[in-house]
Amino acid sequence: MDYQKFSENWEQEWGKSELGAIRAFLIGIIEYLDNPEEGSRMIALTLPKHYLSKDGAPGREAFLEYFSNDGGNSAKSYLGGTPENSYRYDYDHPMEMLANSVRNDRESKVFIQSGGKDMPTPVHLRKNSDGIWKLFNVSSLATGVKKITSRDF
Repeated sequence: MDYQKFSENWEQEWGKSELGAIRAFLIGIIEYLDNPEEGSRMIALTLPKHYLSKDGAPGREAFLEYFSNDGGNSAKSYLGGTPENSYRYDYDHPMEMLANSVRNDRESKVFIQSGGKDMPTPVHLRKNSDGIWKLFNVSSLATGVKKITSRDF
């Protein structure tokens, strides 16, 4: 996905909901692994300004090195990837907010399920003054997933 299409989706849809913002962040991570410059711009849209470096790139709080360490499987696991399907993902894969999520109109702690983890993952978000959701804690998204179980070489 190119940055222009990503940006349009962000402005028209993804930034307006918690799950949309999480989806955008995960897509940005996957794109970052193929094209760090373009992926960084995508990720930057999903994070608060104080998580960005002076040049506008995602800082340490984006945990990019952790996502890179497993080839993006952690990110892919929320978009349909599982150890059984070698973490094949689909940007349109349905994501579900679990019932134990705590939400209000300005701040949310959302739990989502990964296809590579046994336990749901919490993600903290806050809505800015423009009504756009930003991710404030993505460290749990970056934690490891199960190893690929496919024997197809």
